[in-house]
Formats: sequence, structure tokens, C-alpha cells
Amino acid sequence: MTESLCSQPRPYRGCSLRAILLGLALSAFMGLAIPWGDMIIKGSQMGVWNTNPGALFVFFVLTALVNLGLGLLRRSWALDRSELAVVYILLLVANTLPARGFAALVPPIATGAYYYASPENDWKTRLLPHLPGWATVQDERAIWQYYEGIDRGAAIPWAAWAWPLAAWMLFGLALYLVMVCVAVVLRRQWVERERLVYPMMQLPLHLLQDDAQRSPLKPFLRQPAMWVGFALPFLFVNINALHAYFPYFPTLSTSFGGVLLFRDSLWVNFDLSFTILGFSYLISRNIAAGLCFFYLVNVLEQGVFRMVGIKIDPGPVGAFGYYGQAIVIYQAMGAMVVLVLLGLWNARQHLRQVWRKARTGDPAVDDSGEILSYRQALVGGTAGLLVMGLWLWQAGLPLLVVPLLLLACFVVFLTITRVVVEGGVAVMFPPITGPDFTAAAVGTSLLGPRGGAALATTYVWGTDVLILLMAACSNGLKLAEHVVCHRRRLFWAIMATTALTIAVALWIRLETGYRHGAINLNWFYADNCAQYPYRFMDIVASSPGGPHWEGLLQAGIGAAIMAGLEFLHYKFLWWPFHPLGFPISSAFGPMWFSVFAAFLLKSTVLKYGGPTLYRRTLPFFLGLILGEIVPAGLWLIVDFYTGMSGNILGSFLN
Repeated sequence: MTESLCSQPRPYRGCSLRAILLGLALSAFMGLAIPWGDMIIKGSQMGVWNTNPGALFVFFVLTALVNLGLGLLRRSWALDRSELAVVYILLLVANTLPARGFAALVPPIATGAYYYASPENDWKTRLLPHLPGWATVQDERAIWQYYEGIDRGAAIPWAAWAWPLAAWMLFGLALYLVMVCVAVVLRRQWVERERLVYPMMQLPLHLLQDDAQRSPLKPFLRQPAMWVGFALPFLFVNINALHAYFPYFPTLSTSFGGVLLFRDSLWVNFDLSFTILGFSYLISRNIAAGLCFFYLVNVLEQGVFRMVGIKIDPGPVGAFGYYGQAIVIYQAMGAMVVLVLLGLWNARQHLRQVWRKARTGDPAVDDSGEILSYRQALVGGTAGLLVMGLWLWQAGLPLLVVPLLLLACFVVFLTITRVVVEGGVAVMFPPITGPDFTAAAVGTSLLGPRGGAALATTYVWGTDVLILLMAACSNGLKLAEHVVCHRRRLFWAIMATTALTIAVALWIRLETGYRHGAINLNWFYADNCAQYPYRFMDIVASSPGGPHWEGLLQAGIGAAIMAGLEFLHYKFLWWPFHPLGFPISSAFGPMWFSVFAAFLLKSTVLKYGGPTLYRRTLPFFLGLILGEIVPAGLWLIVDFYTGMSGNILGSFLN
């Protein structure tokens, strides 16, 4: 879309006040509904993975039902395309925060060391004195009440949480400000220069398309092929949902088993996800081939290592670093560093223009299409990093280690964002996390007990990044090409959405924790997540040592391999495997078969029907995505009213 939309006889409204207010209201709803679904209903998790299922479900209901109804009643009541785009961008941001994001992890990590301290682990004397008191709850009674519940009618001890929540809110807003600013700086490079595919945005873009009359019923919703694709997973999901209520209904599965390899030590699954199949149909075939090829190579590598006994000590790696052998995860970190550095090198001309515009205001560099000027983005990003650095330093992290930790974490964040916007990789774990690699790189002796405590608190934001705001924001900025009026308002709307969603999600998680007892609600947040960081801290405190040289050597090997793969990719057109798959190969298992199936289907379509047939089949595959997500969301609503628990639907919503 172009700026001429604003000057048409019926201009698009863009970031109108009603679009922003509606986006904020729906974001607050997601901040309530997603935690409730996880903790009380225990159904399909709509806030996990970068497919952003919660945002897609709410947006589909908005466009296909609510907005259509308003438009039929009175055309001016309906939101136009650009207003709907604003709402979806805010929903994308909100979807990243309540379930496996910042708001979900603050309560257990601010209390877990105190609640799970016991004579056996001796955390009371070995760990608790080193934790930052201002970032953790200090009232022992309030902590026990959170995990085990309070008497009916008793007041929740909000005062005990006031200072820790304020401290964490400061850090969270600084972190997300940096993520938004980085996304703004890189948007033009990725969208206009490299022309990345942004597969996650193809569905909302199709939903937003207008016909010449701007009919309330969008053209995409009038395509029979879309509804055929929608019907297949819709049938699967509904039959499985009915089985939870009526056991005589059969259960249907898209899992075709798997194979055990290397003396039954490794499992390769053949699980098909309609949603992943739909998104993967949109990506380039060389990317799909690379994702699958490097996953299988990774399986072979790990199998051979196990057979011949090649291994290294994992070093100070926490619970979220055990998704592969130590050799593999350290190689992945080296590969991620090369991926990010090479991406910045390829963007060097654009980055020079950004710097020149920010420093001198060069009129030859146009940043009017961004949600922030480049000067504001650089200043905001720098300010956010300073706040984060000071926070971590005051929490106990040695000042010299702070830049390395932030660098390692943002390498992981940028890698995840890149593979989401270019490769459509929505279901994966980071192979290794920034805090783990930092501990390995500098050694536990340099960190000391207080540094270990500071690293333990980073589990709130730097480890379990199954869904990432930076990726959501980057996707949203791609969609913002359609928000052509008043675009600078969008930044403030995004930050307001972030603050509101975090606040609402924190409130509902504490409210339900105190009313029902957190240990009764969700095993991950109330038990494992409350202990994982402090087991990691225990390793750091009890095993002082220098840098983990074996791990760093493997990181160097991984970097060299990635550099070689990038060379093959850029220099030889015949090389079929995109290197994007190598850094994440150890964490790609849940997706590989769906991506492989999409690769075969797309190759067949292009071979026998060419681009014309490919375009005609797109609605079918986009319908597959909606057909799995929409009924999962609808059954959450049904389960809410019936009291059903544990009705998890969809092949990836768990």
C-alpha cells in the first residue's frame, strides 16, 4: 500500500482513536483470558509459540463476525482495513506476554527460592542472602499464601508485591522498548531491501484485503478454497473436543508415529500440524529444504556422538539448555552469533543511513514511514539498554559481565526473530540461552553468588522465549505498511498495550494464585519454573570455575560451520539448503515433518501448475491455519461455561 490511501475520496483512517482503544481493550481481554485458560481451564494454550494463536483467533472473530455485523448495520460503524491492521498489531504484541512471557514468569521467580528452600537443599543459607530483595517478595507469609491459597474472604497481601512488581515492570518496559526500537531500525532492511517473506503475516494480510466497494464481508472470506481448507482441521478439532465430553466419540490424530535411531537413543517424529503446514507452504523452498536437512543432520550428528561416546561437559547450563547434547547447543550459539553479525554486515549501508539520519537529520534519508524516527529509535534503544544494564548491576551481576549478557540475549532474540519472519519457524525452543552462555563464557568464579543470583532472575525474560515480542513487533511493522495514516501513534499504542497487558496478566495470575493456590493451578509456573532458576544459581554458587573452554571451542566450530554455509548460500546458486536451519537444528524437531510435507506439496504444485496454481492454492493452506486455531479458541469458551478442564486441542497448542 502507498501513502495515496490517505488522499483517496474515502481515505483509510489508520491509527484512529477507536482502533487504538479497541486494540487496548482486546489486549486487556487477552491478558485475562490466556492466563485463565492456562491455569483454570487448562485447555489449549493460546499464548504459546510465535504462531500467535490467541491474536489470530480474536482477530478472526473481529473481522468475520463483529466487524461484518457492524458493517451490515451501518457501514460507518465498521472498522476499515487500516484500523483492523492497527488492532491486529496490538493483539500480536499482547499475545506474547501473558502465557510464557514476562507476566507469567515474574510471580514464581520472585517467590520460588523462598518457598522451595528446604533443609535438604540448604537454599536458605546458600542462596537467599544473595537475591536482590527489591526484586523478590520478602514477606514469607505472603509467599506461602500465594502457593497454597488464602482463606475465603481474606485479603490478598498486595503490599508485599508492590516493590518487586514495580521493579520488574521497569525492567520489562525497558526490555520491550529496546525490542521495538531494534525492530524499527531493521524494518526497512528486512522488508524493502531483503524482501523477507513474513509468512506469519500472509493470513492477516489476506483477511484485510478489500474489494472495490469495501464490502464488510472481506473477499478472502468469500473464497470456497479457504473454507475447504478450513473444514478439514475444523472437523478434526471438533471431534477431539467432543471426545472430552462424550468418550464414545473417537479421537483423531495427525501423528504418524516415528522411528527410534541409534540403538533407540534418538526419536524422529512424523507429526503433522495443520497450522505449521499452512505457514510452511508460504516460505521459500530452499529455506524449507534447509530447515529439514539440517534437522536430520543434527539427528545424525547427535546419534553418532552417542554411539562413539563423544561428549563434553555441559558446563553451567540451566534447565532450558538441555534440548540437545552439549556439543550441539554450543555450536548453535556460535552459529547464531554468525547469523546475527552477517545480517548486520549485510545491513551496513542501511545502518549507516540510520546513523546519519539520527545524527544529522539528513533529508536524503526518509524515516517518515516508521513508527519512530531513527533518532528516537536509537535514543530509546540506548536508554532502554542503560536501564536494563543498571538494573542487572544492582541485582548483583558484575558490571563487566552486563554487556556480554545483554549481547548474548539479543543474539538469541534476533535469531528467533529472523527465523520467524524469514522462515516461518513458529514452534521451537532456543537451543541455548543468553544467561547460560554468559555463565559458560566468563566462568562461575567471576560471577560469584550475587552474580549467580542476578542470572537466576534473568529466567523471567532471557530463557523460556517460546514466544517473543520482538518477532511479533517485526511482523506487525510489516503489516503496518497498510497503516498509512498517523503511523507515529502506533508506537505509543504498542507501549501502552505492553504495559496494560503485563499489568492485567500479573493481576489475574496473583489473584488466581491466592484464591486457588498456585501449586494447584499450573505445574510449570508453580513448580518447575519456580525452581529451575535457583537450581541454576545453585550450580553457579557451588561450582566456581573459569570459562568453559570446551563449550567456547564448540561455539567457535559452530561459527566456522555457519560461515561456510553462508558462503555456499551466497556464492553458489545451485546450493539447495538455506543456512537458516543450522543454528536451530537441535530445536526444530516439532516442526520438521510438517515443513517437509509443505515442501513436497509446494514443489509439486509449482512443477505442474506453476505460480498460477500456487496462488490459487494459497487460500486452502491459509484455511488450514484458521481451521485449527478457531475451534480451539471456541472450545475454550465452551469449556469456560461448562467447567471442563484439560481439553487441549490442536496439534501444537500444548
